[in-house]
Amino acid sequence: MIQRIQTVFLLLTVIVTGLLFYMPVITLNMPGATPEQTDIFQFYTTKYIQAGTPPVFIEFNWFSMVLNILITGLAFLSIFLYKKRFLQLRLCLVNIILMLGIIILVSVQAYNITKPDGEWHLNLAFAFPIIGIILTWLALRGIVKDIALLKSYDRIR
Repeated sequence: MIQRIQTVFLLLTVIVTGLLFYMPVITLNMPGATPEQTDIFQFYTTKYIQAGTPPVFIEFNWFSMVLNILITGLAFLSIFLYKKRFLQLRLCLVNIILMLGIIILVSVQAYNITKPDGEWHLNLAFAFPIIGIILTWLALRGIVKDIALLKSYDRIR
């Protein structure tokens, strides 16, 4: 299991998507707000913070949180399906599509929150789904190579 390169890529995908629960993805600046008044969008909450006070309003983002749990869970499950390569291949494809969906979802939510005059800045964690897509695609290539290798062994027999 660990000797396959796709296992390493899938494990890195699990780590990267798991970090999304702890890091802010987008910082929102509303018009007329001071630099101390920022809005932090994470995958599970949107916190509206003012200087020196606890968060004024916290909005729970169920859909993005469930989607991130699903992405992390599928990548983790794919690690242990190394004997069922075609299922592993399909789960990786579904995972890539879900990661594209979460990128679009976060962008749309940030745009809707800041709609008329606000501006938003991407944090480092916004790149994590993109890194996850690349890592899952690399794992996908490893799975395809394993399938081709096993088919070539079947032809030799």
